[in-house]
Amino acid sequence: MKTAGLITVAGQSSRMGSFKPLLPISGKPMIAHTADVFRKAGVADLFVVVGKNGEDVIRALDGCDARFVWNTAYDSTEMFASVQLGLDAILRTGGFGGAFLLPGDMPAVPPRVLRTLMETLEVHGYDVVFPSDGTRRLHPPLIRADCFQALVNYAGGDGLRGAFRELGGRVGYVIVGESGCEIDVDTPDDYARVCAFLENREGEGAPT
Repeated sequence: MKTAGLITVAGQSSRMGSFKPLLPISGKPMIAHTADVFRKAGVADLFVVVGKNGEDVIRALDGCDARFVWNTAYDSTEMFASVQLGLDAILRTGGFGGAFLLPGDMPAVPPRVLRTLMETLEVHGYDVVFPSDGTRRLHPPLIRADCFQALVNYAGGDGLRGAFRELGGRVGYVIVGESGCEIDVDTPDDYARVCAFLENREGEGAPT
């Protein structure tokens, strides 16, 4: 199944105080590490929704074969608006059986998790598959293409959660013991944590 990767990176990083996607981790911007999650998982088709400092994000991903989608209303919309823009671009491009959704501030997701989710969606008839720690939905969900249009059209409340509830589709879960699937960067403490996590993982030479 041909699968796209969707990264949303249009937010304003208000809680962080610095623009998160460009913060350095091991010598390169955070957003480049997030893009690497897909590259290492063999997901070659990448869509990136940009807004604030979008040109800088595009430059940070120079050499990455990505399609960029602009959220020009980034300062007045929530993240779900970027998800809808990205899914619409994937839908219009065509040829995809599913798409991953991953915020740009989650660079520590192990690529092997994506491969496991793809295998699960191919074997089972789920509409969406989430990694889980056994009690919570983690990132990134993998959504079957049949659901793209319904999510793009959703105009109700509670963002992506509300859209999934209205969808009423079959939801699958893959239990993973991967803390990288829950580390997002909202504060300076989070940034220090993800830097240490990735540097430690690279130092151990852990499999991806």
